[in-house]
Amino acid sequence: MNAHFDVIVTILELIGTAVFAASGALTAIKRYFDLFGVIIIGVTTAVGGGIMRDIVIGSHPVAAFRDPLAMGVAAAVSLAVFVAVAMKGDLSIRAFRLYDTAMLLLDTVGLGIFTVTGITAAMRSGVSDNAFLLVFSGVITGVGGGVLRDIFVNKKPEIFVSNIYACASATGAAAFLIAYGRMSFMPSCIISLAITFSLRLVSVRFGWNLPKIQIRSKSERAYRM
Repeated sequence: MNAHFDVIVTILELIGTAVFAASGALTAIKRYFDLFGVIIIGVTTAVGGGIMRDIVIGSHPVAAFRDPLAMGVAAAVSLAVFVAVAMKGDLSIRAFRLYDTAMLLLDTVGLGIFTVTGITAAMRSGVSDNAFLLVFSGVITGVGGGVLRDIFVNKKPEIFVSNIYACASATGAAAFLIAYGRMSFMPSCIISLAITFSLRLVSVRFGWNLPKIQIRSKSERAYRM
């Protein structure tokens, strides 16, 4: 891992931090959180997955506290989103539709970036020979912050109820490892991001979901008969 590689990873991490912070801030605003709540949810969404990853791979102190740059960026972005929405006044129906589109795009970008940076963080910790742990690190970094965000705002975590989310991250992580064994970092990163983005967006566009069991009560079954 040379200095050039480290710069690229840092840039990717900051981009992922910014988009996930914006995603968390928008979620908190829609749930009518105050400024403090918006910042906390934004920061949690941005760094929560990385904290989970560092605990799993035994990297202590975790990166978010060892270098507070990511937390600072997340807090600043959350504040900026809050101010931007406040200046618009009351949110209209059209604004909420734009919110849903923005959430999808921000979540997708953050998912792809953090999947890659999660793997590279695990590689730096010395577990590059454990493919399963590398993929898991990528997935937990990509989805962990979103899970914490949804729990904090009293919402079912998105990855458990709809859309191909964690599966897109896992597929992108596996693609990165396969490509990285044959080519340099940037092409591998682009391939992983493209696969994660595409699978996530296509699954939303066509309503792809993993199988679920629908359990109905006796009254509902009787009514349908």
